[in-house]
Amino acid sequence: MAVLLAFFDTRIGPVSFITLPPSFNENIVKRTVKLMDFMHEANEFFLQEYPEDGIKSINLSIEIPSKWARGKRELLQITIFSTEETPPVDLFKQTLNGFRQRLFQDPDIYMAFYKGNRMEYIHAAEPLDPEKLEKAINEKYEILAKHVEWLNNQARIDTPNTYAYLTAVGDIAAMELMRFPKSALNELKELARSKNVSSVFAVFRKIGDMMKVDIIPTARQVIKVRIIVKELTPELIMRTSQIIALPLLFTSGICQEKAGKCSYEAYFAVSDNVEETAKRVSDGLGALTYVESVEITTVVQVSLKSDDAAE
Repeated sequence: MAVLLAFFDTRIGPVSFITLPPSFNENIVKRTVKLMDFMHEANEFFLQEYPEDGIKSINLSIEIPSKWARGKRELLQITIFSTEETPPVDLFKQTLNGFRQRLFQDPDIYMAFYKGNRMEYIHAAEPLDPEKLEKAINEKYEILAKHVEWLNNQARIDTPNTYAYLTAVGDIAAMELMRFPKSALNELKELARSKNVSSVFAVFRKIGDMMKVDIIPTARQVIKVRIIVKELTPELIMRTSQIIALPLLFTSGICQEKAGKCSYEAYFAVSDNVEETAKRVSDGLGALTYVESVEITTVVQVSLKSDDAAE
């Protein structure tokens, strides 16, 4: 787990400002910082995956008011890096929003980004003398550094509980059901109650030599979106997110390489008309450059008490 705070320097472009831990993968940091060149909208979340390193990033673009910046705003990007195969994206989004709220509690936090040789960017009309100005900047930098440290600590807090038992494959095949350990079932019920829902979305996937199951409480219908792209770019990821514009329930990864092309697959919650939503998403994605095909299916709701079976 690691975090990165980057900002857009009007003279040299996007730069890394604070990274925790400082020794985190330098190449990944540089590539993530460059995502700012695509100028994501303020308060926009976007995901990026570095499959060769087994790292995923959850990013948030932020604008803060600034008396010293061109256009009177500082452009920032805050990132949480994760090595988890399926990071808790919703949890990380809440944490990143918490960091953003901390920044907005201090109207002068922009000063922190003028530490060191960036003091020369400050307008000559600034009333503070150089010593007082440098002191004020250093104080704001210390506050900002503590916010980033808070973010790093928050991103590391969530430690999953696990429950297990052994059983025969034949028993599962005969019953077509798997038993829940009581503690796990109680936690699932509590999670559903906290979200005020009574249904769950379950997805099964084969990964290497094992089968994984993810169970996510939801009150909405679910669609599966699968697209094949000829070339994956940060801009395409951003446009895809804007077009879909639905709550993400699950994705096994941003892009899996297959025969020289990228296959992106994800499940989204739908609160409106499913058919109309599916058509809107399909038409929008199909019009994007580099998108070769789009496939959208509705996840069937089944009852485990019946003989129904999901595909």
